[in-house]
Amino acid sequence: MRLLADTHVLVWMAWNPGRLSERAHEALADRTNELLVSAASVWEMSIKHHQGRLPEAAALLDDLDAALATLGSVLLPVRGRHAIRAGQLAWEHRDPFDRMLASQTIIEDATLVSADRAFATLPTLRRLW
Repeated sequence: MRLLADTHVLVWMAWNPGRLSERAHEALADRTNELLVSAASVWEMSIKHHQGRLPEAAALLDDLDAALATLGSVLLPVRGRHAIRAGQLAWEHRDPFDRMLASQTIIEDATLVSADRAFATLPTLRRLW
């Protein structure tokens, strides 16, 4: 199964795994699943870190490749088709990072690992929590 980790899931995996649901933890620990991390999530974490809202992200941001390898994940770049779909989603949710994650999840035929119930309003998106 292809999994795309929401930004908060990435943070929890690295610094507070006890916050993950049992289903999410099991799916993320299963190395037969492909774990994707969106470049949009890295961007969001970088902004929050710079604002002082996510100080623990320094280690991940300082050596992103090593952190992703430790988590057993692959970086998913933001492509033009992702951006187009994010802008065209028939979804009232305005958060640009969530819109990008939704778009990438749909286009990449993945399942979004997220506690955010806002994603439940997108019928074409698979979410695991």
